[in-house]
Amino acid sequence: METRCPGNDASRWKPEDICFTKCHECGAEVEIWKDEPVRACPSCACFVHNPRLMPDCEKWCPSADTCPGAQMKQNANRENKQGG
Repeated sequence: METRCPGNDASRWKPEDICFTKCHECGAEVEIWKDEPVRACPSCACFVHNPRLMPDCEKWCPSADTCPGAQMKQNANRENKQGG
């Protein structure tokens, strides 16, 4: 029996799990899903960080400290504070 992480089960996602943000290079609109830490801009291919990256399970999962999604969020927050 296959088990899946409920936070990454796309069948449970809602429209609000999609974020639209502007590319910092060209200003084009970039669609980013909640589990994507970055996405390439469709206009200029520059990487755009997801401003709303929030793994659903990081507060209660016993494996959150080793979760790649939680680690990516921490790194993105660190970069934002440093102005990167």
